[in-house]
Amino acid sequence: MAVLRLAGCLLVGLLSMWLLLPALAAAESNSSSPSVVQEKADKAAAAIISVGIQPMWLPGGIITEVVRRDRVLRLALQQLGKEVRFHPFLSGVEVNNALQQGELVGGVVGDMPAITACAAERIVIVALLDQNFTSIVAGKTMLPDELRGRRIGYVPGSNAHYALLNTLKAYRIPLADVTLQSMPLQAMAEALAEGRIDAFSAWEPTPALAIKRYKHTVIHRQLTSGYWYFTNAFVQQHPEEVALFLAAELRALHWLTQSDDHLLQAVSWSEAAIRDLTGRTLALAREDIFRLVRRSLHALAVLPLLPEDELQEEGRLGKAVEFLQSLGNIPPGFTWQHMLACLDRSRGEAVLAAQQRYRTLSFDYEE
Repeated sequence: MAVLRLAGCLLVGLLSMWLLLPALAAAESNSSSPSVVQEKADKAAAAIISVGIQPMWLPGGIITEVVRRDRVLRLALQQLGKEVRFHPFLSGVEVNNALQQGELVGGVVGDMPAITACAAERIVIVALLDQNFTSIVAGKTMLPDELRGRRIGYVPGSNAHYALLNTLKAYRIPLADVTLQSMPLQAMAEALAEGRIDAFSAWEPTPALAIKRYKHTVIHRQLTSGYWYFTNAFVQQHPEEVALFLAAELRALHWLTQSDDHLLQAVSWSEAAIRDLTGRTLALAREDIFRLVRRSLHALAVLPLLPEDELQEEGRLGKAVEFLQSLGNIPPGFTWQHMLACLDRSRGEAVLAAQQRYRTLSFDYEE
């Protein structure tokens, strides 16, 4: 009798296992199916905020190096289930390309890349990051109208490219009367010293480096701006995250202008970032970089908002849009109203009005 009861129990157990096998197999199949794996990957990707920066750009690159180390920003993003990753590029054109390919949701660029990004894809420019000069540098003292017949190095699509074109137009030099040579930013000073070009147009620190190392001469300067921008989709879906980045910039500016020691520390971070990106040590003394960026940082710290005059069609950006359109660099149907739709000063104003909430005076940076 006991043997029969034991056999019955075994039979019931085997039958239960046989009935459960399809469910277990389905569960195992679902847990490792491509759709589930992709869903997990998509969720992980959605938690990453990828931002493009330009270490070889002063003072903008110094500000972003401070933001990169901001523990306050990282903690605030972590509380929203997000993580930021910064990706270095050599120019705003490269940042734009990465954004258009879906590799980034935001970045920092100069004025001409910002205009072309606005024309090519819906973005929102949310803050001023830089106001400094681009320079045309020559191997000897000359007047800008002596650029006729010269070979001039430039980075296509950059703010220095726009400044160069604007200068040529101002001095009535047709493009057919110069030879524009596209080249990497870091190669310009050496190319000029070796006589492979006669001049170049670039942003800092490249002109300062050319002056310091080769005794080259700045023959023309033009004021340019740099900006934070994000895709329209990111701004609409994640307004608080955008505000946190604006707060991080404001916090960085407060910290940088609080003491010279802070600025010198940030310069050392910038030097390391440039070395990592280019494989070269920047041939400028730390004190030279300090003097180069100090004044513009203090001016920017007063009000890092989009300037009101840049929101007017007759302002500098409006003139740039008109000029670039005349050259065919942006689509003919692109109007000032399209550009204006990419400019949003209100988000920076909101952060300035809530500095205590956004902890703009709480400093905690990684070494």
